[in-house]
Amino acid sequence: MRNAERSDTVAGRKGEAPNTRKEQGRLPKDEIIVGDATGRMTIAERLSFAQNFFRFAYLVGSPISYGLPVALPDPPEVIVFGCHSLVQDDLELPKEEFERCGAFLERLAYRLLALELNTGLEEKFGSLNNRETCSDDLIRNSSIVVWIIRNAVAHNIFQPIWRIDDPKYQDKKFVISDLPTFDTTGLNGKHLRRLDFGGPIALFRLSEKLLPRLS
Repeated sequence: MRNAERSDTVAGRKGEAPNTRKEQGRLPKDEIIVGDATGRMTIAERLSFAQNFFRFAYLVGSPISYGLPVALPDPPEVIVFGCHSLVQDDLELPKEEFERCGAFLERLAYRLLALELNTGLEEKFGSLNNRETCSDDLIRNSSIVVWIIRNAVAHNIFQPIWRIDDPKYQDKKFVISDLPTFDTTGLNGKHLRRLDFGGPIALFRLSEKLLPRLS
């Protein structure tokens, strides 16, 4: 992206001495750049990035979680960010933990998507109180569904719990065309199960519906 904000992270390969960007006078190939000069992205850009992270998580995380072989690049000899660094020994994982992390990558992806959808809807259409009375069924019901999912995952990223404290959202059904109905009956206080809201792919399809409206 044009004039993107850059960090001073350098990943050094074997036989290479890690240097900062200023010392090198150029960008290291391993550096990832996201955002514009101020580090801000538009609502649509953020949501598109969250969708791409979702795709990445299922391309990489799903095979790993099922123990399938995945071709990964050799780790750098050293990774430097600011005054701190990691070496290869810091990045070693037992096989079972490697697979668990692959599974969690999938879960992290839909949780990130819920957060970005909630933020995008709020920035574009105003507070949840305003959106609750919106005449557009898609915006009104999507806002409530996404907000409830966001509340669950934001407060406990590893083991989300449904926090549906407002009685007006308890034991209700929220209908979004072409997607599973979100039924909150009996959910409050329980651990989140992905099928409670139709599953990660349903949330991804909802993001596809909303992206044109958030652009």
